[in-house]
Amino acid sequence: MTHRHVNIFFLFSLIFIFFIFGELDDHLRILLALLLAIIFGITAFLLNWLTYDGALAAGIFGVISFGFGGWPLALIALFFFISASLLSKDIAATDESFSIKFRRDGRQVWANGFWLCLWILIWFITGNTIFLAASIASIAAATSDTWATELGSGRNNRTYLITNLNQVSAGTDGGVSIKGTLGAMFGSAIVGSLCWLLLNEINLITAVIISITGFLGCFVDSFLGVKLQGNSLNIPFLSNNENGTITVSNNIVNWLSTGSASILVLLITLII
Repeated sequence: MTHRHVNIFFLFSLIFIFFIFGELDDHLRILLALLLAIIFGITAFLLNWLTYDGALAAGIFGVISFGFGGWPLALIALFFFISASLLSKDIAATDESFSIKFRRDGRQVWANGFWLCLWILIWFITGNTIFLAASIASIAAATSDTWATELGSGRNNRTYLITNLNQVSAGTDGGVSIKGTLGAMFGSAIVGSLCWLLLNEINLITAVIISITGFLGCFVDSFLGVKLQGNSLNIPFLSNNENGTITVSNNIVNWLSTGSASILVLLITLII
């Protein structure tokens, strides 16, 4: 399954839910979200933040996050995207491969935004707050991982492999550093604080759980980066190859880590 398939899935999902479950106020907000998403996607493309595919995916993501989640969720999603882009720009400005490191494509958008969109659509249909919390936890994990990566990848940062704590060069898959870990903690904590301040449905305890699970999601990403990234897996329905295999990329690892954070929030909130 490619990012284009994800685009089609969410596009048809939002159209279906728009007509079947949406009321007049919802319709007006979703149409406004569509207009703003178009403006944002074009602007991000012109600012070199997104590729064409990335702008299209971000547009669909924006319609769902604001149109179905409202202003608070849209602001949280914007915080992630803008902070990630600014951090990437700061790191990449001294790198010859600026455009490669900096511009995000559709795969990267959905690696970080898939679970938010999925849980938000389910929350919109059911009204159950645990799905709202799960959606925010996925963004907390994405923010935590991105901040850790960008802040901890400097050449002067001592980096250790998460599985055995052997020292490795900065930027190694599965590497953790003090600076990166602090960045991960603060990034996730800010997302948790924002959802507590902006959303009446999220109480303080749930916000703390979101912050913690988002932070843990960053370590899941590092662990999977060591164990899975670069390996070939036999998954025919996800493969474009004749042999039915896929290579586990960084985007797949990000998708798994953000999903693990959101599912963990679901389990914890169901227990308590």
